[in-house]
Amino acid sequence: MHQPTVLLTGGSGFIGSHLIPALLAQDYKIIGLTRKAGRISKSPNVTWVQELDQIPHDRIDYVINLAGESIGQGRWTEARKQQLIDSRVNTTLALYQYLRKRKIFPKRIISGSAVGYYGIDVNEQWQQVCDEQAQSQAIFMSELCQRWEQTIQLYPEQNTHIIRLGVVLAAGGGILPQMLKPIRLNLVNKIGHGRQPFVWVHVQDVIRVILYLMKEANKQRQLEGVPSARSKIYNVVAPERTTQAQFALTASRQLQKKPLFNVPGIVFKLMLGEQSQLILNGQFVKPAALSSEGFEFKYPTLAEALKHLLQ
Repeated sequence: MHQPTVLLTGGSGFIGSHLIPALLAQDYKIIGLTRKAGRISKSPNVTWVQELDQIPHDRIDYVINLAGESIGQGRWTEARKQQLIDSRVNTTLALYQYLRKRKIFPKRIISGSAVGYYGIDVNEQWQQVCDEQAQSQAIFMSELCQRWEQTIQLYPEQNTHIIRLGVVLAAGGGILPQMLKPIRLNLVNKIGHGRQPFVWVHVQDVIRVILYLMKEANKQRQLEGVPSARSKIYNVVAPERTTQAQFALTASRQLQKKPLFNVPGIVFKLMLGEQSQLILNGQFVKPAALSSEGFEFKYPTLAEALKHLLQ
């Protein structure tokens, strides 16, 4: 019996490290693309390669493309912006060129992006809730996602689904421990006025969405005469609309803390410049495509998510 193979880029990163155990539990074989030389897995079903040409065979059933340096690390100098672009666009371009050259057509490619695609509300009113049809903007956080996604559009022969991720919450990594630290110390409560969107998703729901999209591709292949859908976009965010102030309040209650200070937004603007938009602005986003398909989130509310992550 054939054991389905998943090619995973970004497998040694934050989301990838949570995804690999879930894939192994579902009996997938994994080929992980990594920049770390000499990496060896304890599992016989995980093989690490540094170059795509090192992949030992052409039988790739699924591709999950999560490569990309963290947008929150390092101040956004022009050099840093280029690094962020290159880590996404160049890896994605090399991946699709490899598949085209080898004439490999996976059942589905799931490629990462982010809700930064929708940009910010310059008026800070936040009346709009963005679905997958909402427009992009001419600011860096949006242009980064646009460049990433436009690379995929150069390869229409591939069955690619794009997942635009919110802030991924997990206990053992990512940004959540940094966000909780000042609350644990009873220091920082609201940032700015606190009304800015905090668009998030529990890491387990990210994994569940990826597995769902893989299984849906398999079901479509089994329906004779019904081709797999091409290039669909999914917002992978919790359905609850949450502000930064609501995050601070919910986290404080879970941790049984009463932080003393609010931090004015100007502090972050002076420290981070344009990058402060990640903290002080954004857009509300809803998982319209997933909801229309009947997908149910295990952690739809922030209270449920933090209760699980902080227990």
